[in-house]
Amino acid sequence: MKSTPATIESIADEFISAFPPTLTGPRTIGREAEHPLVDGAGGAVDVSELLPRLAAPGDLTPHYDPAYRQLMVGLSGTDYSYALEVGRGTIEINTRPCADLFQVEQCYQAALVRVVEAAAERGWYLLGYGIQPLSIPSPSILTPKQRYEALVERMGDEWYWYGVTASDQAQIDVARPELLTQLNTGLLMAPVIIALCANSPVVGGRLLGYLSAREGHMCSTTPFDQRHGMPISAYDSIEEFIRRLARLDSLLRRDGPLLLPDWQRFDEKLRDGQANFDDFLLHDHYIWHSARLRTAYATIELRPACQQPADESMAVAALCLGLTEAAEDIHAFVVERLGVNYWLRMRAWHRHVIIAGLNTPQPELDFLAEIVEMAEAAVAARGMGEEQFFAPLWRRLERKENPAQIARRVFEKKGMAGLLAHTRIEP
Repeated sequence: MKSTPATIESIADEFISAFPPTLTGPRTIGREAEHPLVDGAGGAVDVSELLPRLAAPGDLTPHYDPAYRQLMVGLSGTDYSYALEVGRGTIEINTRPCADLFQVEQCYQAALVRVVEAAAERGWYLLGYGIQPLSIPSPSILTPKQRYEALVERMGDEWYWYGVTASDQAQIDVARPELLTQLNTGLLMAPVIIALCANSPVVGGRLLGYLSAREGHMCSTTPFDQRHGMPISAYDSIEEFIRRLARLDSLLRRDGPLLLPDWQRFDEKLRDGQANFDDFLLHDHYIWHSARLRTAYATIELRPACQQPADESMAVAALCLGLTEAAEDIHAFVVERLGVNYWLRMRAWHRHVIIAGLNTPQPELDFLAEIVEMAEAAVAARGMGEEQFFAPLWRRLERKENPAQIARRVFEKKGMAGLLAHTRIEP
């Protein structure tokens, strides 16, 4: 039975109340690292075949699809968990919330080694790369979860693109008084994260003209692009945030344990008294802006980075933590440097860095370096020594080359075999 029908205001109140009034200690951070798994030729493999092997030691709890009970969709343990992604060839590693970046690295590496070794037994390889390099978005790539089948019906061929992408996301805890600042700053930093951390120029065995193909296609060329990247302007309040998301179409609706396609705008459901807070959370879950406030974890989720090279794996987590710690100062810096049209200028830069990476002219002289410096200083102020993880970011800035620019150069010179060798994570 549904609870009392919701309003924009009641949803906003309940949304805000899901976050703590204050943070009681240093911010915790968790990492969601998605990795393509491929065979020797670079084609996607079926990760579901690997999960029983990963479960064999008996220290992880298996989870199954609610509609297809025979399909194991994930494994969870104390320090990390695994999940099947939209694509059959992508595995997601989730760490627990950690007190510092060293703990994140430790949890992630333990989970990573387990996957790499299990994959090697089958002649498969894990890639430090942001998209399936050879397999194209198609029905054959889709993991057979019931909700994914419903999204194909709702979104058509566009949903298959979600089956090839592999991002590197961070979840960082936030408190009520800072929700709006963290949300707006997180969205504003999308081009910063992409400029420094794009790593997906090759998909379907060819260059698509983007350094971040995963962001380029979804933010620029799809009928659902309003659900990705940076929204058209900053939010003035959490109520306005809820109102603007409610103007988008719903994609799914609940029917008992099933999720079925839905074509109704969410604000129409509110007007008709047919939606509650849980319905909004389902709606919000299928809007993929570059920064999201997540009530389930009381975190800000920063999303636009591709998966990173193995030897620079912690770069995204470090950058995202720094951008969150310094959010207020960084937001003020951007507004002061770029003026009244700061949001429009950042959106324009966002479109360009997706294509050209660190070759893109910056909005202002030393703009990126000053933001990275503020982020690093904020991490250093935590007093844990975590600032060491910023070293790869400074190297990228110095050579004006992000991982995608290197991957593109490798592919142009050595083809798919060279790209696979460059991105492969060895056991």
